[in-house]
Amino acid sequence: MLSDADRNKAADILMEAHKTKKQAVQLSTTYPGITIEDAYSISTIVHKRQVAAGRKLIGHKVGLTSKAMQRSSNIDEPDFGYLHDDMIIPDGAKVQHANYCRPRVEVELAFVLGKKLMGPGVGLTDVAGRDDYVVPALEIVDARVQEPAQDFRHRVGQTARQPAS
Repeated sequence: MLSDADRNKAADILMEAHKTKKQAVQLSTTYPGITIEDAYSISTIVHKRQVAAGRKLIGHKVGLTSKAMQRSSNIDEPDFGYLHDDMIIPDGAKVQHANYCRPRVEVELAFVLGKKLMGPGVGLTDVAGRDDYVVPALEIVDARVQEPAQDFRHRVGQTARQPAS
């Protein structure tokens, strides 16, 4: 488990990678003892800084929902992150490659909820009862941290997945 100071330093690293559009060293290399709890805490610190800088929270992202993607990422549960207003790209807009470190595109489903969803213990039937509609979406996944060479997961028919940043 990382100290609060190290969590804040890790958040600084991710914020700098976002600002400069240059990949940082993977946090688990810099902080070998990092835990899932640390990662979510760092994500929350980054989110709070972004909101303080004027970004607006518009939703949440749940990833790694399929067992196949979990296996390919050596993770055994879905992950989640924050969606901010500047992450929405209007239909027909041009996406500047220079705005990303290492972009990849994934096809997703976006569930637009009409009622607030609170956990823990939230399941599929809970979501189905609160969604107003579902739309297709494209997610631009940007790897803000470098993947270690021995952990590079590109294989035919698969994409690599980085923790949300």
